[in-house]
Amino acid sequence: MKILIVDDEPLFLELMQVTLQELGYEDISLALSAKDAFANIDAAPNPFDCILLDIQMPEVNGIELCAGIRGLPDYSATPILMVTAMTEKHYINRAFQAGANDYVTKPIEPIEIKARMNMVKRLLSERNQAVWLHNQLHEAEAAFGMQIAFDEPCILPEVQWVLPMSSLENYVLRLGNMRMFSTVALGFHIENGPTIFSQSRGMEFVDCLSEVALAISEVLPRSPSFLSYAGSGDFCAVIPKLSQLDPSFLGIRINDSLSQLTHNSCGAFEVPQVRVGRPQSNGLLSFRDPASVLTRAIEDARTPTAQKKTFRRSYEKHEW
Repeated sequence: MKILIVDDEPLFLELMQVTLQELGYEDISLALSAKDAFANIDAAPNPFDCILLDIQMPEVNGIELCAGIRGLPDYSATPILMVTAMTEKHYINRAFQAGANDYVTKPIEPIEIKARMNMVKRLLSERNQAVWLHNQLHEAEAAFGMQIAFDEPCILPEVQWVLPMSSLENYVLRLGNMRMFSTVALGFHIENGPTIFSQSRGMEFVDCLSEVALAISEVLPRSPSFLSYAGSGDFCAVIPKLSQLDPSFLGIRINDSLSQLTHNSCGAFEVPQVRVGRPQSNGLLSFRDPASVLTRAIEDARTPTAQKKTFRRSYEKHEW
């Protein structure tokens, strides 16, 4: 794995390099500033596989540098980890909005670095699969339906601002229940997803998911909101709790947008029908796994409204 580390502190660069080398990563380049970082990127014969950026740097900070790197064609899906001593929610939000996939806190711990780099390997695997699918589109298009698993998350290459599901999970886990108190998770389920998947080829299905992601984004608050595809026709968003969102109305708007497409990206079979779940959150002092809120949001979106009403009536009539 080819890694670039950017930090304005030479001692920290050396420490990070030694830590990564002890974990078996040898191909490492160092940069002391955003200017040095872009010089390394320009000079590299092949793109870096992973980039670690310090947030607090003079002139151009790490968040600005992250956004700049994300704008480069070869780095639209490269795993980027922020390295910072700042854990306030607004810094985390800004980092993920700029395109970061995760962050590492200072002082660094080898166990944490190892865990974060394992996450990078998973992201690289997802990215390589997406690149492979695009490269093979015209050569083996008929076989794509067999290559893409319906129940697995995938990267949507045409919608760069949609986070990989693993990055959204990292974001929620990093915030924890205390800092997640002002946000909710919202699930979106493509009701006819299995039918569309069975009738379309691999890239047609990915294009269909991209259209759904765009339709969902149009009804979400601009910032700070994050969206991911979780597999099985399920999307999950993390949005501000104060947003006044009616799931039924959102579903109408999303499906209306999809019905007005000038072309059907799903192979001219069925237009996606999206059901929106109710907002989910953990309590301020909850002992639940912070990432469980994502699972509950998706499960709620999968449940038809009629079943929810039946359950609510049964709950209200039950003698506790």
